[in-house]
Order: sequence, then structure tokens, then C-alpha cells
Amino acid sequence: MRRIFAMAVFAALLSVWPAAAQDAGNASAPGRPQGWWGSVGADFSAIRFACQDCADEQPVYESAAGQVAFGKTIGTKVAFGAEVSIATPSGPPGRAVITAVTGSARWYPSSSPLYVKFGVGMARGRSSLVSGAALYQTIRNGVVIDFGAGYDIRVSKSLAITPMAGWYMGAIGDIITPTAVIRNVSWNNWTFGVSLTIF
Repeated sequence: MRRIFAMAVFAALLSVWPAAAQDAGNASAPGRPQGWWGSVGADFSAIRFACQDCADEQPVYESAAGQVAFGKTIGTKVAFGAEVSIATPSGPPGRAVITAVTGSARWYPSSSPLYVKFGVGMARGRSSLVSGAALYQTIRNGVVIDFGAGYDIRVSKSLAITPMAGWYMGAIGDIITPTAVIRNVSWNNWTFGVSLTIF
């Protein structure tokens, strides 16, 4: 899955590179989002769970993921928005759907379309856990923070391809099944992907 995702990202970047180069000298096209903007993207996620009684070293689960964001640029260096990110890791304990809904701020530190991002919001974990011979489904809500960075490769006046990377940390408290209590569940989620940004 990792190789297929990397090839898809590479092909997407190659397909838009000529158009981006052609528009590079067009000063009338913004190098980064202006006013209202929106994006939709696909990610590769590497997720490590933790809990109060878990061992220090937990396995890393790989997952395809997706995210949708929208917001508005304020001034020339700051953009505020909202983002929804979903990942679906699976492994020996079971399967989970991890959703993060955050309010975020993007900061463009220079005149280039490079930005850094910080967000905070709500985490939701829906898990199907195998305990003994039974399968249990649980839903827990909690909190999440995220940091990230991206670079808007302009294709036209209203479209950019944005390679991006990020880190999410979420906590959803205890997961309770009839046979066990998993206390203070949290996770770290590292993401790498690409999105289409419309502005």
C-alpha cells in the first residue's frame, strides 16, 4: 500500500509540474490561497497507540487516510480554517476508525507558498476489538492536537497541488468491554500526503 500511494503522489506531481512552471512567471496568480479556500487530500498514515497499562513499545499500524479542509486567509500570512481527517488502522487487536475534527491556523512565514499549521479539536475513536472469542464495538470521544506543514504548488489562479506532512496526537480515555478495561487510550499519527487546494 505504501508503494502504491507513493507512486500515485509522484504521478500527480509530475502531471501538474509543466503547468506550474508555465504559471510561475504570472504575477497576477496568487502563490498561495487568497480569501476563501478549500482542499481535499489523501494521506498515508503511520499510527502508534498507547494506554496506561500497555507496554512502552507498541506496534505501528499503517493506514490509508483522507482529509477535507476549508477556511479563509486573513491578511497575507495567516489562514484560519476547519479540518476533518479520517484514518482506518487495523491489526491483531481489531480495527478502528479514527476521526479528528480540528480548528486550525496556517502561517506562511515568508512570501513563498510554504506554510506551517497548528490545530486543536475533537477526536473520535470507533473500534472493533477482539476480546477472547467475542468481537466488541466501542465509540469514544476525546481531544486531539495537530501540527503540520505544506507547500502549495500553484497550477492555475484558483488551483494548487499541496504536498503535506503532519502529526496528530489524540486521547479518548478508557475503552471498556465486558472482559477488559483499556485505560487512557491515546495515539500518535504521522501523515504524509497530497491535496488539491482550491482558492
